[in-house]
Formats: sequence, C-alpha cells, structure tokens
Amino acid sequence: MREPVISVVICAYNSRARIDQPLDSLAAQDLTEPFDVIVVASGEDDTAEYLAAEHPSVTVVRSHGRLHPGPARNRGVGAARGEIISFLPDDGVARPDWLRRRLAKHREGYDVVGGAITNGTPRHPVGMAGYFLEYSALIPSDRVLSEQEVPHCLSYRREVFDRLGPFPEDTDTGEDTLFNRRLLESSVRIAFDARIQLAHQNLRSLGGYVRHQYEHGVGLMQCVDRYQLDSPVGRADQPLPLLLWRSFFAYPVLRWWHALGRIRRGRPAWVPAYLAVAPIVWAGLWATSLGVLHGWRRVEHSDGIAELRSDESG
Repeated sequence: MREPVISVVICAYNSRARIDQPLDSLAAQDLTEPFDVIVVASGEDDTAEYLAAEHPSVTVVRSHGRLHPGPARNRGVGAARGEIISFLPDDGVARPDWLRRRLAKHREGYDVVGGAITNGTPRHPVGMAGYFLEYSALIPSDRVLSEQEVPHCLSYRREVFDRLGPFPEDTDTGEDTLFNRRLLESSVRIAFDARIQLAHQNLRSLGGYVRHQYEHGVGLMQCVDRYQLDSPVGRADQPLPLLLWRSFFAYPVLRWWHALGRIRRGRPAWVPAYLAVAPIVWAGLWATSLGVLHGWRRVEHSDGIAELRSDESG
C-alpha cells in the first residue's frame, strides 16, 4: 500500500456514542489519494474495543486514563504516518472535500492551512449559542478567518512539529492556542480557505454547555498563569477585586461584542439568530468567568503553599 499523503487525528474521550459521525464523514471524503486515520481513545468506555472490531483500518491509540487535548494531540501526531497532519474533533463532521482542499492548499507551498467550522446544530438554541460563543472566529468567511489573532482549525506539515515541538500538555484546554501562537512567532507560511469546512455537533444540554464553558475558563487561567497568555481576564497574580471586574465584566463584554462584529462582517444574515440566543450566550460567558475565578484560586492556593514551603525550608 502507498504511504498516506495526509493523516487525520481524532482525540476521543469517552466517545463511543459519537465516534461514528466523524469516521463516517472521513469515509465519504472525495480524496482519491490514501490517508490514514488515528483515534486517540481515552476514558472508561469501550471506544477502543468498538473501533478494533468495527473499524479495523483505523489506528487506535489507547489510554485508560483521561487524556486532555494536549497529550492526546501529541500521541496522535506520534502515530500519524502522513507528512501533513490534520485534526478532526470527535464531535465534528467533515465536508466531503475537506481533505482534498486541505491537501491542495498545502501543495501550493503552505506549511499550515486553516479552515472553517459550521454549525452542526442550527435549529437548537443551546447548540446555536455554543457555536456562536466558541466559533465566531471560524465562521465560513475568508475575511473573518484571516482576521484571527491566533489561528485555529489547522492542519500542519510534520516539519512544523519538528521545528516548534509538541503541544503543551499541562493545561486542560487552550493547547492549540498556545501552540498556534508559536506559529506566529516563526516563519511558517499560513493560508486560510473558508471552503475547508467541518460541521461541529454542539452540545444541546444547557447543563452540559455551562459545564463545558466553565472548564474552558479553568483552562484559560492555566494558560494565563503558565504561559502568560494575553487575555482580558488579566494576570494570574492580580488582586481579587480586579480579577472579578475583568473576568465578570470586561472579558464577557469584549467577547460578546467581538463575536457580534465577526458575524456582522462575515455572515450578517446570522445576526438576528445571535441576538435571539444572547441570554444563553451570556450564561456561557459567565460560566467561563466562574471557571476563571476557580482557576485563579488554584493559582493563589498553590502560590501560598509554595511560599510556606519556601519559608519552612529557609
């Protein structure tokens, strides 16, 4: 068999109920050249066993303990055989031309290629709010994609990892933001194509949506503390009153307003829908703020322990 020209890594945590959707979308790709699929399966369910029985062509990397996205991505990269490596979420459905268009863009000489994310739950208010909140910078608009402060939804030539190293593994979320920030500090060539699309199957449960946004807040503070990620929530060593002001007012207001601006520029017909689900969007924003506060308290607590140990050793 010929070597794959491109690899697809799927990070799957307890994904038995949803793993068929991304795999079926990959089986429907119109790419005529070979590609391989790697599923990094972690958690307590039987995703790995199911894949071995029903999808034997898929390479499975198994972890019985939970892998957060950073280590899961790195294990997938390590198992991939293609010279180009792409990532498909376990709740994502790739358009049939997703791989063909990515590969064509890379063959134009680009090291990194970015695509768009569409809304896989367009008729569900919670799913719609989750889409607008998380993916307003990735709507199918070449203008909006090119405006990203840090690019996302990318595929990479393998040499990018050889040059820049792996994804960070010590944060719960945000590993792609941290890694892709390195791209902007290097000389890699980046291209965007809004026709490279995957549909994200957003959470439909209000409780699940709020918990998910809370976890993103915890991960955001980890990125701020450990990697000095620039964010409206401010520094990890700021006093509590300032953190509360920034995380519960400045951060959500800016994020809501910027999302509105992107939608107006890239898909103006979606503005009424964004405004209609605004209360749910704001619930997610404040859930993120609570996660930021929890992450800040962890930092404060760990710093206090470090100081105490330092005093004791002195």
